[in-house]
Amino acid sequence: MYKGTENSWGFVAKLFHWIIAIFVFLQVAAGINLHFMEFSMLKGSFIGIHKIMGSLLLILVFFRLIWRFYNSKPSNKDVPLMHTVVSKIVHVILYVLMIWIPIQGMLLTWTGGYDVSILGLFNLPRLVEENLMMYDQFKNFHYYFALLLTFTFIIHLSAGLYHRFIAGDKYGIWKRMSFKK
Repeated sequence: MYKGTENSWGFVAKLFHWIIAIFVFLQVAAGINLHFMEFSMLKGSFIGIHKIMGSLLLILVFFRLIWRFYNSKPSNKDVPLMHTVVSKIVHVILYVLMIWIPIQGMLLTWTGGYDVSILGLFNLPRLVEENLMMYDQFKNFHYYFALLLTFTFIIHLSAGLYHRFIAGDKYGIWKRMSFKK
């Protein structure tokens, strides 16, 4: 039940999957809004929340990856090879971006002259000095990588919905990650 089986990722992996999906959605939506907001006290507060959620998301992704290597995987023997290959590519891109974007956000924070706080509990040692020219570049990179994450997230979601509603989940792809039996 907690670990994966031949037909399911298991409860823990499903929990990680859906919590991370919600966090990614919220972070991207908040980040895109922040990108277009004029600086104000309200924006500063939202940035603080965005940073805390970003550090929590990064921690969750690392725990998810540890669990992924520990957990049993469902069988792909009946899934067409093309679906399996594309799925692996999309998952790798998602994981890389979910790790890179928070790290890049840390670089953005440091170059802006601020400390990087993990969950508001402690500050990381500064790895980059304040550099406002680089700050503007990092801000744009952060935004465009978030758009790339959004695009990849949409591909992933579309594939899941395709398997569920168009293909009738004949390979059990949707059921593997669903809490409903």
